[in-house]
Amino acid sequence: MIKVQLHELKFHAFHGIFEEEKILGNDYVVNASAEFHEAESVITSIHHTINYVEIYRIIKIRMEEPTPLLETLLMQIGNDIYKTFPEARSIHISIQKMHPPIEGMEGSAIVSYHKEY
Repeated sequence: MIKVQLHELKFHAFHGIFEEEKILGNDYVVNASAEFHEAESVITSIHHTINYVEIYRIIKIRMEEPTPLLETLLMQIGNDIYKTFPEARSIHISIQKMHPPIEGMEGSAIVSYHKEY
């Protein structure tokens, strides 16, 4: 089994249910991984792996589209990755909202999604 990972992808995006989030946006950190069973004894071609460049493109497109709930966003990203790479046996994505609009809170909020196929 091989795991392809993207770590600490940084975005400024406009997700959230509050008006200020839709106007000001927020900083996000995304982590994603996909696991698959290798079909070759040694992979020597990009066509025999899950291309992390394509995973980044999928994430970037979804991060640019304002979405009220991070849960929705996670599931959309996961579904898009699986549609592109149906050989994936598991997909894990987390989105960290760096400055959630919660009065008095210092820290971040993280929502994660994990799916086995």
